[in-house]
Amino acid sequence: MKKNLLTFLLITTFSAFGFAQVCTPDPNATGLFYPAQPDSTANPGEWYEQTMTLSVPTDTNIVVATIHIDSVFLDSVRGLPVGLTYGCNSSLGNCNYPGGTDGCFIISGTLNANDTVGVYPITFDVILYGVLDSTPTTLPYSLDLYSIYVGNVGVQTLNLSKFDVIQNIPNPFNGNTTIKFSSPANEKVDFLVYDMIGKQVYNSKINAVTGINKINFSSEKLAPGAYFYTLANSKTRITKRMIVTGK
Repeated sequence: MKKNLLTFLLITTFSAFGFAQVCTPDPNATGLFYPAQPDSTANPGEWYEQTMTLSVPTDTNIVVATIHIDSVFLDSVRGLPVGLTYGCNSSLGNCNYPGGTDGCFIISGTLNANDTVGVYPITFDVILYGVLDSTPTTLPYSLDLYSIYVGNVGVQTLNLSKFDVIQNIPNPFNGNTTIKFSSPANEKVDFLVYDMIGKQVYNSKINAVTGINKINFSSEKLAPGAYFYTLANSKTRITKRMIVTGK
């Protein structure tokens, strides 16, 4: 089954206490799209553990060609808070996962009690090994669809002097969520929603007023998963990510 390269990462399960020596891939990682599930939270000075499942396809499309995937190597995990490391559980060893299989790795550790409060966007650097038109191929790739929230990161506020957007609340959500944005003038604003492979799944025009504006968005017509939403006026485009857990 062909899969877009963006789709093999990630399913997450969270355990607040204890350390599992061997991780188990999420059994639900059998469908076509499994992007990163809800961002996790952690507290300074406390133990943190997160299991990540990689659902690696057998092949993927790159522009107009198809590459057969022999394996995917997790080269690094960047952006982790101080005190956290990662360890892999792969049949091939050394964070190397065969094509057409599900594997997992664990992010864990005790967070530094000092100077760790904030939002930590995590980047997963992977290397794809495969065959393209009978030619062995190596393709480095990075994904940054996941964040760890450490401590109290504060309440989101809008900058009323410019076009600004804050994260939808609640997120993840099941049913409805609210997106707030500020506009420096009365204007037309485009509201667009995309799935993880860039397909537009929703769009609307909003008559924004000067000051704070609010969008009530329903997940009724969306499948569970991760999406990007964009708000754009004539000068600025702002994109954020949201997680749908149900309709």
